[in-house]
Amino acid sequence: MEKRDFLKKAGLMAGMWPLMGKVQSLSYNAANAAFPLLPKPLNQGDLVGIISPSSAMANEMEFVFAKEAMEALGLRVLLGSNVSHRRGHLAGTDQERAEDLNRMFSQKDIKAIICLRGGSGAARILPLIDYETIKRNPKPLLGYSDITALHSAIYSQTGLITFHGPNGSGSWNSFNVNQFKQMFFNRALLRFENEMKRGDDLVIKQNRVQTISPGTAEGVIV
Repeated sequence: MEKRDFLKKAGLMAGMWPLMGKVQSLSYNAANAAFPLLPKPLNQGDLVGIISPSSAMANEMEFVFAKEAMEALGLRVLLGSNVSHRRGHLAGTDQERAEDLNRMFSQKDIKAIICLRGGSGAARILPLIDYETIKRNPKPLLGYSDITALHSAIYSQTGLITFHGPNGSGSWNSFNVNQFKQMFFNRALLRFENEMKRGDDLVIKQNRVQTISPGTAEGVIV
């Protein structure tokens, strides 16, 4: 995966509440949340939880791949109780998927939560999430695509900074692994920049960037 692809999948998540505007049982809680709420650090050797809050996995080997990838990063793994369940195209009922998320946040020895995959269905569990427990137990949540619904809702209700990055069953190539280690284990301030690869060509053509309007800017990545 090249850096421009990684930028689509990795970065600090802030909330965009209009995505959940139709969920009547939730409301914007800025007055009650500490913005931003930083997650507790993650270290090698820590226990992480793997959950499946969206679509079901089509191949059981994907559970193995996700577990082995986390272990190769130096982490210990606990699979959610309902992670292999299925209801239609979803990874279990709404209650089961929300239960795994809530349990992972409440369990003190779980230091981070990794989502297996995206797809669809995460938005269905937003009213079932225990946001008060999340505020009391801030920890990294990692995933992308459909997991964006969780990132947005959790940020809007708690202020917790979560991470839009590779899913457990996704690509864990050398670039993603390095970015993960730099961010979580080294707590480094990352610079996202396309790698220029010349290849077998006279000029560099791959990952070239064209500047539309030069200058500097500062803001929150959404």
